[in-house]
Amino acid sequence: MKLEMTWDELARAAGGKLLRGDLGRGVGPICTDTRTLQAGDVFWALQGPRFDAHDLLTKDLAAKASGWIMALGRLPPSTAAPDHVVVVPDTLKALQALAAHHRRRFDIPIVGITGSNGKTTTKEMLLCICRRVGATCATLGNHNNQIGVPLSVLELTEEHRYGIFELADSKPGDIAEVARIAHPTLAVITNLGPDHLEFYGTMEKNFQTKAELIEALREEGQAVINIDDPWLAGLEPRLGSRAVTFGTNARARVSLAGEGELIIDRHRVKVALHTFGLLSRYNAAAAAAAAWALGIPREAIRKGLEDYRPAHWRMEPMRHASGCSVIFDAYNANPASMRAAIEAFCEEFSKQAKVLVLGDMRELGPESTRFHKELGEWLATLPLSAVYLAGPEIQPTFQALSDAKPGFRVRHGSAPEAWLADLRRDCAKGTAVLFKASRAMRFEDVAADLQMQAIS
Repeated sequence: MKLEMTWDELARAAGGKLLRGDLGRGVGPICTDTRTLQAGDVFWALQGPRFDAHDLLTKDLAAKASGWIMALGRLPPSTAAPDHVVVVPDTLKALQALAAHHRRRFDIPIVGITGSNGKTTTKEMLLCICRRVGATCATLGNHNNQIGVPLSVLELTEEHRYGIFELADSKPGDIAEVARIAHPTLAVITNLGPDHLEFYGTMEKNFQTKAELIEALREEGQAVINIDDPWLAGLEPRLGSRAVTFGTNARARVSLAGEGELIIDRHRVKVALHTFGLLSRYNAAAAAAAAWALGIPREAIRKGLEDYRPAHWRMEPMRHASGCSVIFDAYNANPASMRAAIEAFCEEFSKQAKVLVLGDMRELGPESTRFHKELGEWLATLPLSAVYLAGPEIQPTFQALSDAKPGFRVRHGSAPEAWLADLRRDCAKGTAVLFKASRAMRFEDVAADLQMQAIS
C-alpha cells in the first residue's frame, strides 16, 4: 500500500504520538504479519484474544522494519527500536482511525457489501464490472472484518475510480464499526439468513446488524436490496427512491428473467455466466444493480459478469484423475447457503450420479440441532447416490436420514477419515461430488488427500 503520508500525519490520524523518528519522513507500506514483512515496511503490532504481536518486537525485526506502531508502555527497554516508533492507546482502534482518515482523502464511489450469503461472490462480480470502466480497489480475499477492512481501505490510491469493500459481522455493532471506516456511498445487502445465530440469538438482531450498513450511508446514499427477501423487502418503503432492488419480482430494478438473462432497468441483457445455480444468479443481479446505481453502462455490466470466475473454495470446479466432476464450496456454511449450493449442484448435474460430502454448519447456537435435522429430512427427498457427513453437529442430519431410509448410502463420522476410503471409491467418471461445510471442518485437507486440484 502506498499511503503518501508523513509520520506526523500518521501519528495524528492514529491518535498516537511519535516517540522516535523524523516527523516529516514518508511512511512505508504497513504490515501486520512478521512472516510477510519486507525490508522498510512499517510493522503494526496488533493484539487479539489469542495473540499479541508485541511479543514479536525483537532486535531483528527492528533492523528490518522502518518503524513500529505499538501500544503505550509496551516497548521492551532492552530491545533495539527501528528508526520510527509511534505509540497509541489501542493498536486496532488506531489502525481503524488511520484507515478512516485515509478514506476521507478520496471523493469516489465506495460500495459496502454485506449479507448472510453471497457477499464475496457479489463483490468479485462487481469488481469485474467496475474494472471494465476504471481502476478499482476491493477487499482482498476474506479481509472483511475489523482488521481486514481497514487494511483493505488503506490500499486506496489516487488512481482508483471505485472502491468495493466486503463487510462481515458476527454480533450487533460489527457492521456499524467497519462501515465507519469504509464510509460507503452505496450499500448492498445480498440477503438475510440464519448465520451467526450463536451470537445473535434471533433473526431480528441479525437483521438489525445488517441494516447498520444503511444507517452508515449519507443522506442521499442508495441501497441495493434483495426484494425477494422478506426481511429486506421491508426496507424499500423506508428507503423510497434510494432503494435499488433486485430479484425475481418483475418490478425490481434488476430482475432475473430466465437462464442466462437479466432485465436491467427494463432492458433485457443476455449474460453467459461461468457459474451456476440460483444463488449465483442472485449474486449477479446484486452486482448488476450496484453497477447500475454507479452509472455503469449495461454492456460493461454484461462483459464484467462474463469476466467473473468462481472464487477459491466457493462453488469452485476441481479436477480429479478419475474424471468425476467436483464442486468445492467449503469456505462457510449456514442453512440457506447449504440448501442453495445443493440445489444448484443437483440442477447442474441432473444427469450424473450425485454424491454430497457435507460437514457441520457452525455458529447456529441453540438452533443447531433443528437446522441440521431439517437438512437431513430435506436431503432424503433428493435424487442422490451417496451422502457423507462429518462432524459432531451434523449428527442430527445423519439421524434424520437414517430414519427416512432413503434410497442411497449415508455415512457419518466425527471426522472424514471414517469414510474417506469409501468416498475414494465413489470418485469415478460419470459421478459428480459436492463438498460443502463450514471453514472449520478443513475439507481442503480431504480434497488434498483425494488429489483434487482447482481448475485454472
